[in-house]
Amino acid sequence: MSCRNVFQSLLPSCLALALGVFVTCLTLLRADHHADSQWEVLFDGSSLNAFRAFQGDSFPSKSWQIENGLLKTVSGADAIDIVTRKQYSNFELVFEWKVSPGGNSGVMYRVNESFDRPWHTGPEYQILDDSRHKDGKNPLTSAGSCYALVSAARKELRPVGQFNVSRIIVNGRRVEHWLNGTKVVALELGSFAVNQLIRQSKFADKVQFAREPSGHLCFQHHHDEVWFRSIKVRTIELDRDPLTLKRLNELTKEQRDLGWRNLYSKKGPVRWRGFLREEFPEKGWVMEEGMLKHLSQGGGGDIVTRQRYEQFDFRFEWKVAPGSNSGVRYFILEEERRKAIGHEYQVIDDGEHPDALRGPKWQAAAFYDCLPASNRILKPVGAFNESRILVHEQEVEHWLNGVMVLSYTLESSEVLAAVARSKFRNVVEFGYRHRGRILLQDHNDEVAYRNLYIKRLDQ
Repeated sequence: MSCRNVFQSLLPSCLALALGVFVTCLTLLRADHHADSQWEVLFDGSSLNAFRAFQGDSFPSKSWQIENGLLKTVSGADAIDIVTRKQYSNFELVFEWKVSPGGNSGVMYRVNESFDRPWHTGPEYQILDDSRHKDGKNPLTSAGSCYALVSAARKELRPVGQFNVSRIIVNGRRVEHWLNGTKVVALELGSFAVNQLIRQSKFADKVQFAREPSGHLCFQHHHDEVWFRSIKVRTIELDRDPLTLKRLNELTKEQRDLGWRNLYSKKGPVRWRGFLREEFPEKGWVMEEGMLKHLSQGGGGDIVTRQRYEQFDFRFEWKVAPGSNSGVRYFILEEERRKAIGHEYQVIDDGEHPDALRGPKWQAAAFYDCLPASNRILKPVGAFNESRILVHEQEVEHWLNGVMVLSYTLESSEVLAAVARSKFRNVVEFGYRHRGRILLQDHNDEVAYRNLYIKRLDQ
């Protein structure tokens, strides 16, 4: 066959291939444009039209300036905070910032200008030089924290003078603070823990603090030099937690349609059985008054779910009698290990049980014997606490009464080092994700569980 004939035979295929590549590229460009179009640029390095002074009509140009494409505070000038001209309810805000040595600032959200100061209504994402400013010595007021309420976990700050990348997500009651790619704070506004933390803070007498459904974004001038760049925001659709409104041990059709399943059945403990057994224990565990309860010194052994779970969102409520101990374990490889070994969300009376008195790694909501929980607010012994274990991809979160109190990455150096220091050091692949059962522990003490709801995240 001549070269000309070869060329002619290949031409249709080449044109089809080229057309396919063109269509694919066009689709991707349209997708990128659509994604970009969702964002509202608040500062692009030149325009300040999105901002004005708090309770003012114009931009405070003597207190804030543009310098080399950066928005910066003017040290020594009047400390005037700036707010967005628009208000936002449910949003994602992304920005970059750096501080001068010892510098301090913050970004507040859902700010209501009817009150004297932005912080009278708006929670704050703290911006700080942790190493030199006095507030950096207190985790509750250090960089990334929800100022004076919830400390930032697992954060990695860049050296002073370098830009950090931050993100704030506010969706209904849910708030997340991100710092350099890591979620460092997560909480639910109006939850038991957050309300208690507010009562214990400087905001206790601010009746509308963290209660506004919408408001301005506020960038704080705290007398120090601080630089911002790449500030953008997008509104997001309200995503209500489907389990916020719930009846005791019952799911609605809507909740079931969203994938939630009830591990408590009025027909009896049909979704549980004894560890290494086919049946539910005949003693020790009872179902009474809407609770799955273990009796003190009742025996019966641990119980496990009949189904296995790997990535999941598990919500449950628990209470213990004075001095009692239990735990919720996950990644239980029953048949493979033949031992009730798994990652454990500690359930315990912190005030009286000897294990809890050993230290934070053995206290309520900890990753037992491995990693401690922080920002914990427990209800009094005898009252039900609300807990959550979230496993998504390689990330695990422990929640307690509306606050993420612990997060860790499976197989990470941090986790494997913690395991190496624990009693699980010789357990193969402990610290890894597994498809296993969930276990409620019999520790010979009285403990009760209710509202046991789970949703698979890997389907």
